[in-house]
Amino acid sequence: MWDPETKLIKFIPETPFSDPSYHLPHFYELFAKYADEEDQRFWKEAAAASRAYLHTACHPVTGLSPEYANYDGSPAPIQPHGDFRHFYSDAYRVAANIALDWEWFRKDHWQIEQSNRIQSFFSDIEMSDYRRYTIEGEPFDEPSLHPVGLLATNAMASLAADGPHADTFVRKFWNTPLRQGERRYYDNCLYFFSMLALSGKYRMY
Repeated sequence: MWDPETKLIKFIPETPFSDPSYHLPHFYELFAKYADEEDQRFWKEAAAASRAYLHTACHPVTGLSPEYANYDGSPAPIQPHGDFRHFYSDAYRVAANIALDWEWFRKDHWQIEQSNRIQSFFSDIEMSDYRRYTIEGEPFDEPSLHPVGLLATNAMASLAADGPHADTFVRKFWNTPLRQGERRYYDNCLYFFSMLALSGKYRMY
């Protein structure tokens, strides 16, 4: 699952690109501490590589990242199963992962700026109006399949954000119920993880 040269996780083993939402440096730090001794150096390097990678995968103005991205952070080419160069369902997790890494380890101050950026982008957009977006922020005429999940991860970004929207997103999330009906699985998984993190219950065990 890892590219041995870059120390970056792949989307799947046979692909020459990554998925920004797979980058979990907060977990790699724990693996580096608790894994077999011969693996600890790799996990330490993987954590550092993932933090650096996210700088390149997240847009410097909008904070949005693509579903799939090359090892240099640029959007990956169109795949046989679809076009994943844009900000869509997988990419929602990036904000949550960055924020949790800051909450646990506080090693990368860029994570504060990034969390402020993505909250700023969504600050004037109601959940009912969430769309698919280019990473530059242009909306498609295609509604988000998982708006509750996107709101949840935007709220989880408040673990790292120190901007004017941090409190607002937490309050919006708190006042949003779990999703019912079709497609509830992914939304409510993100809801669950965000609730754990924002309540201080997402702990290092």
